[in-house]
Amino acid sequence: MNDVLIYDDVINHDTLEKINNLFFNDDFPWFFAETTAQNEFNFKDTFEHFQFVHWFIRESKINSQYINVLEDILKDLPIRLDNIIRAKVNFLPQVMHDKDEFNNPHIDMYQKHKICIVYLNDSDGDTFIFNDDKKIIQRVSPKKGRVLIMDGSFIHTSSHPIKSKYRIIFNINFQSSSFS
Repeated sequence: MNDVLIYDDVINHDTLEKINNLFFNDDFPWFFAETTAQNEFNFKDTFEHFQFVHWFIRESKINSQYINVLEDILKDLPIRLDNIIRAKVNFLPQVMHDKDEFNNPHIDMYQKHKICIVYLNDSDGDTFIFNDDKKIIQRVSPKKGRVLIMDGSFIHTSSHPIKSKYRIIFNINFQSSSFS
């Protein structure tokens, strides 16, 4: 398997609209997180800012009454995600910063896994993927319905949007026997 896979326009448009309408309903529970991640790799000149999060699955256990939203997304994915360890939605608000600055690079968890990121809106606020020498090896721009799948051992990070009002993504960590 390639280390980084990108699929465009795989999530059903009606599903995306339904999900976005739910997430922007006054009753949907968002939780404040002071940072997106710790700066565990000591990158210099990162731009770290807060985000809002909603956890669907934590430590392989359902953590949300809205689990059907995640199930709707999973139906449209180009691959099957076995053994979901954690799944959440990240909402990053617009913040003014240099377009090449990013949040704290990190690894989601230190066990063998894959990452699936589903972009829920068109936005700026790229995802940065790094090699072990802290060099950017890929930069992925948010596009509504885009799916990014990569090995969980990659150091990666988000960036807050500058032009768009927000950036919203599903972040799903999973293990799968169908991937090496």
